[in-house]
Amino acid sequence: MTATPTFIIDSDSHVVEPRDLWSSRMSKKKWGDLIPEVRSVKGEGEFWFVRGQRLWDVNGAGVMVSDADGKPVRNADYPQFVNTFDEMHPAEYDAKERVKVLDEYGIYAATLFPNLGFVSADVYGRGNPAEYKTAALQAYNDYIGEWASEAPGRLLAMACLPYWDADAAVAEIERLAEKGGYHGLVTTGMPQLHSMPVLTSHYWDNMWAAAQDSGLSINFHVGGGNVSDWVNEERLEVEGFRVCFTRAITGGPQYAGITLNDLLMSGVLPRYPRLKFVMTESGFGHITFCLEALDYAFKKMEVWKDRPEFEKDGMLPSDYFKRQVYANFWFEEVTPWHLERLGEDNLMFETDFPHTTSIIGDEIPAALEHCLGGLPDDVVQKLTWKNAANVYNVDLPVAS
Repeated sequence: MTATPTFIIDSDSHVVEPRDLWSSRMSKKKWGDLIPEVRSVKGEGEFWFVRGQRLWDVNGAGVMVSDADGKPVRNADYPQFVNTFDEMHPAEYDAKERVKVLDEYGIYAATLFPNLGFVSADVYGRGNPAEYKTAALQAYNDYIGEWASEAPGRLLAMACLPYWDADAAVAEIERLAEKGGYHGLVTTGMPQLHSMPVLTSHYWDNMWAAAQDSGLSINFHVGGGNVSDWVNEERLEVEGFRVCFTRAITGGPQYAGITLNDLLMSGVLPRYPRLKFVMTESGFGHITFCLEALDYAFKKMEVWKDRPEFEKDGMLPSDYFKRQVYANFWFEEVTPWHLERLGEDNLMFETDFPHTTSIIGDEIPAALEHCLGGLPDDVVQKLTWKNAANVYNVDLPVAS
């Protein structure tokens, strides 16, 4: 690589939710067995339950255990997950331990996304009252804010939005803005899979406006609504675990491409020009095709005749992408060709710690060499930290 990053900001990592996250923050008298709780299942591990229904294993896709020196390594049964708290590396759920790992890896700051399927599988249980789900979500947001306070400005709390109610989402954005300490918002890019209006609907306009006013980006994490399509009991039985999750690595980004397509055609970007969006953990290779195809069809179909908000700007979908949308990478080679089409201000480095396809330890400098080798210094600095600092409002200790 022609340059060494001044800093590294990890634009996608995950935190494992502790056993008492909801039980310590929600009223047992009011919510009873709706409060998510961890139960052991003999021979399988620990799982989250709501109202007696098993929803998700405690570690999501986490695979890290401790080696003899206490450092994170993949478990002996990798790529199988580590399904008990006693087995997993403490940096997955302990903020002090996570900061130690960041220091060891040379990472200045890291975004903290949820580990459970908040915006894919409905961890709160379909059919449960919206009031309960919003209360559970607020408990999570309070928790991750407290977790990140262990190292403000380095542990970057990402708050979830209640995708089942636009008014509740507005109220939560305003609540979080008043609390402070948050660096981004997470919601589904496929609300229609949760029986809600599509992104293009004006139903969501107040939510976009509130997010824009807050200065926080909207993040669509890979898997937003479609996890059960590519990992389910039938597929696991027919294909096997390794095939399922290998296919998910490429299948998930293709679903994310549908979300990006919806976003770029929604009219949201011209209406809210200061609002940033991030396509998280879905890579960028598929985006080049999406933008080229959209630009071509946009002109052929004269989209502005149906959506006048596009006409006033005179911009193409690819222009809106470069102005307001971001993506990240951890295994793809970034070339001048990609930078020309996507924008050198629009890509960010990630590790995906502690999940199946994450990079750890010495793999991080190796990944940076593979992804960025040969690029000029100013571009390397943008892709490894400057772009993320801009998107996630990170104040760095040394100006550059």
